[in-house]
Amino acid sequence: MTNNIDIKFVSTEDIKRMLDELSKEELEDLIKEKFKGLDPEAKKRVLGLSESGLTVITGSFVSLNSEVAINFQNTSGFDPEALMKALVDFRKKEN
Repeated sequence: MTNNIDIKFVSTEDIKRMLDELSKEELEDLIKEKFKGLDPEAKKRVLGLSESGLTVITGSFVSLNSEVAINFQNTSGFDPEALMKALVDFRKKEN
């Protein structure tokens, strides 16, 4: 008697293709869910901050480095892109 085993292999390209087929909202929800599960060092790497000298802490208080700290409270108009640009400009001026 022969047992047939059905093995399915999913490649990285298959996963990328499946992710590309998700709507923007579905992809954002999935990434948000998976990002929450990462440890702080992994989050820094994913965000491209691992070599920046910035420290990312979840919650309402974020310490960016020993010289810069930001406290977010009721900030409905917060613009993270402007903050990052300002930090990049600050680092460029230091060097």
